[in-house]
Amino acid sequence: MKRDKWAAIDRARRILGLTERATRNEIRDAYVKACRLNHPDRLKENEDSEEKMALINSAYKLLMEYADNYRLNFLPNEDGMDDEDWWFYHFGQDPVWVGEKEE
Repeated sequence: MKRDKWAAIDRARRILGLTERATRNEIRDAYVKACRLNHPDRLKENEDSEEKMALINSAYKLLMEYADNYRLNFLPNEDGMDDEDWWFYHFGQDPVWVGEKEE
């Protein structure tokens, strides 16, 4: 995953007040909490509430697209790769992992 994608994911998790590891349910709960606190109907006089809700909604959408019902790392490893890219980089051409036999 590219660094700009990691930066977007990091911003999204911070908007929702999440730690670096979260489940899909924790993301949903943080979203509901953020909506309750920042909804325009609740903060009628606050002009920024609609902008905040837009940020919260986009953060939630991004994280839900990325996550499933297990904990995921929202930070890249030291090489800037996500877990799948790391495994492919290290073992993708290995005949043991790809199922091919050496001749």
